[in-house]
Amino acid sequence: MEKHDINIALAGNPNVGKSAIFNSLTGMRQHTGNWPGKTVARAEGEFELLGRTIHVVDLPGTYSLAAQSPEEVIARDYILSDEPDVIVDVVDATNLERNLNLTIQILEMTDRAVVALNLVDEATKTGVEIDVDALSKALGVPVVPTVGVSGKGMEDLVRAVASVADRRAETDPVRLDYGRVIERAVVILERMLKNIGVERRTRWLAIKLLEDDPQIVEAFRQGDLGLCCPQLLRSGADPSPDSLCPILDTSYRLGEGMDPDAKVEIVRRRYILADKIVHSVQRRHPKAWSNITEKIDRVLTHKIWSWPIMLAMLAAVFWITIQGANYPSDLLEEATDWLVMVSRGWLQSIGAPWWVTGALVDGLTMGTGTVIAVMLPPMIIFFTLFSLMEDMGFIPRMAFNMDRVMRLVGSQGKQCLTCMMSFGCNVTGVLSTRIIDNEKDRLVAILTSPLVICNGRFGAGIVLAILLFKDNALQVMLAMVGLSLGSVFLATFVLNHTIFRKEPGGFVLELPPYREPQWLQVIWRSLRDQTGRVMLRAIEIAAPASLIIWAMGNIPHNAPFDETLVGRLVHLMAPLGAPWHLSGEMITALLFTLPAKEIVVPSLAMTYGLQHTLGNATQLLATLASSWTPLTAFTFLTFYMLYMPCLVTVWATWKETRSIRWTVMSILVPFTTAIVITTIVFWAGRAMGFS
Repeated sequence: MEKHDINIALAGNPNVGKSAIFNSLTGMRQHTGNWPGKTVARAEGEFELLGRTIHVVDLPGTYSLAAQSPEEVIARDYILSDEPDVIVDVVDATNLERNLNLTIQILEMTDRAVVALNLVDEATKTGVEIDVDALSKALGVPVVPTVGVSGKGMEDLVRAVASVADRRAETDPVRLDYGRVIERAVVILERMLKNIGVERRTRWLAIKLLEDDPQIVEAFRQGDLGLCCPQLLRSGADPSPDSLCPILDTSYRLGEGMDPDAKVEIVRRRYILADKIVHSVQRRHPKAWSNITEKIDRVLTHKIWSWPIMLAMLAAVFWITIQGANYPSDLLEEATDWLVMVSRGWLQSIGAPWWVTGALVDGLTMGTGTVIAVMLPPMIIFFTLFSLMEDMGFIPRMAFNMDRVMRLVGSQGKQCLTCMMSFGCNVTGVLSTRIIDNEKDRLVAILTSPLVICNGRFGAGIVLAILLFKDNALQVMLAMVGLSLGSVFLATFVLNHTIFRKEPGGFVLELPPYREPQWLQVIWRSLRDQTGRVMLRAIEIAAPASLIIWAMGNIPHNAPFDETLVGRLVHLMAPLGAPWHLSGEMITALLFTLPAKEIVVPSLAMTYGLQHTLGNATQLLATLASSWTPLTAFTFLTFYMLYMPCLVTVWATWKETRSIRWTVMSILVPFTTAIVITTIVFWAGRAMGFS
């Protein structure tokens, strides 16, 4: 990492305003990525202070440092490392006691800490008054009241951080007494640890052994302390496996004689201390203004009224997305047509060969332009609206309400949030599964996300539905959405009762207070982290795919359609669609849409013999309307909406799981589900007399 004057790490529970403080400190000088070897988001930024560069790392939100999840491991490992000069622990002033559990764990690891007492404005509204000086004295580190969204207290926070980093402010973190039995065991283990070369944080490491911490225990079991905390060793020390195993055995023997269990007692003592501190520094005024969050939640989480309200909000989001995207999409299509015309004219004027003009204009420009025109406007609108609802606190309520339904298929409410994101783009849906803490539920959400109709399929499907079903297009698209969600529930149920039947599930969700969204930050985050990244990946795949499809339809040059590569592929694919009376042209077009589902109409144009351009859709649509029966059209749409994820989504799944097994499963699950649903649709249609 680049050397900075001061390195800060922001730690804290989820929903305490950590990101707001990060944004307030760093402004636009920030970037995001993943932690090395992990799929957890990493945000970094910097700002200047009196000629010094302050580098800020926003650690994943976590309730504990017990190494039970990737977020906890990342936060703990970074605090243990020598990189951060100061740990800024952001706590929620409206829920101080719960937050202090993490604070106490941080102070057991480092004395270079500052507590940012955030959301003090909301605490005041609910009648909570906290004696900041008393809290600072009780914890033994500086405490600074802040309001991250408005920037209040940021200057004081930065000054406190600089003082701790420069050792100008003395810190004496509170030391928790775990009781006579545990403290005696800690002393024994500390002595053994020092004998093998551990010279830093011996007390913390001893407590972790007694807690049966999975990461620490595994390192001692394998005889390699470097797996968890090599920075704690004395220079030149390299303890052997033979010296580590006795320490682990001793911790087991010491723990066997404890009642209650050491792990339970350690956690209990932390909460007792947190409760003691809160009662000494916090007062509640009985005449305080009633908490508006509780009043709104009586309605939004009501067993009955929550459902129509939630459905109305979702319907509004989709309506605004669809209606709002029409005009800009039309403008982008016109811009694409203009660019095609200008490019073709210029290439012809300079005497470019036919294959250059065709590949660049009819293939690359037309194919990529179609993807951008269809995807970009609705993605911007949908992601912005979703982020606004998230900032305001509505999204966690939806997950809470949907948890009742998702438990019927063995999942949890957060999977519904990933489904919502998948409506915008399956890639974003896969990436958003990071909000699911339980590994089993997260994998199920990843495998089923491609079954949700993404914006690309939805836009192209509307075009086909209007042409093929005319006045019944709305009912057809609603049926497609219903089939999509039904497929998600079916696949989730099957996965939870087959592959994951022995895996434990779980659902922990905090309902944050309602807050006014930070409009500029929401829009910027939606454009940069969601729309921008997804569009870039889509173009990276759609552009070369358009060139390949065009080339396959035009080689050999001026050959009859049946003799081109596309024509031969159509003949080869014909038997695959026979069970549903889908032609080779349809199956081949579906194959061509794997890079990007948005190019289904241009792909159909190629497979139906209009091989000279990917944009000659007018003639194609007229041909389909006159030759496809209603059952054929509905069956094709069903399979198209469900059959497989695009290559960008497959790539995202690989990046998230780093597993060939789960990446392959992410292809097989929607493909198998699509076959089942399409077969049911086809034979149900036949039974009702359609042909």
